[in-house]
Amino acid sequence: MDEKMVRTQVYLPRDIYEQLKQRANQEGITMAHQIREALTQYVVETEVEIDDESQYAIPDDDPIWDMIGMCKDGPEDGSVNHDKYIYTRDWDPEGDVS
Repeated sequence: MDEKMVRTQVYLPRDIYEQLKQRANQEGITMAHQIREALTQYVVETEVEIDDESQYAIPDDDPIWDMIGMCKDGPEDGSVNHDKYIYTRDWDPEGDVS
């Protein structure tokens, strides 16, 4: 262990604990080593999924794209002052409501 380690504590289901313990005895590796390996693999796989923007991309044929430009009548500053328009009662689209 060349790296600096941080001590932590985890609670494992009894069956997982027993499986790790059995594997540790059979293969001559520590339970901590097995847990570190599993967590390293999990982190690497998760980073790939998070970095893969395609899972969040909206397909070109999604009907949501048809909504663009539908609401042409409205305040010009809606993107900046949307909270004012959403949460203010009786706002006047022609006047200034503060």
